[in-house]
Amino acid sequence: MIVFNTTFHVEAVLQDEFVAYMLEVFIPQATDSGLLTSPRLARVFGEEGEEGHSYAMEFIAADLATLEQWNSQESNRVITPLLEKFKEKIAGFSTVMRTIS
Repeated sequence: MIVFNTTFHVEAVLQDEFVAYMLEVFIPQATDSGLLTSPRLARVFGEEGEEGHSYAMEFIAADLATLEQWNSQESNRVITPLLEKFKEKIAGFSTVMRTIS
């Protein structure tokens, strides 16, 4: 099983709008092909005084080939509108992990 995690840092003023977009638009679009499953959005807590808020968006893929298929066939359709909507007010990085147990 492959865990695909993207951590986003969002300007504080956009926090509610970002969360709503992720729940109402991003997650349904990312999972509609069935290649990614088990979506989970979580707030990441960091150091006090940090500007903005961080969120981890996690999905499960059956294997690396399935994740690569999603990346090649689906990701642009899902990620491009997110970046166009929030522009430079969000930043993110992705991590791919294989579960051990």
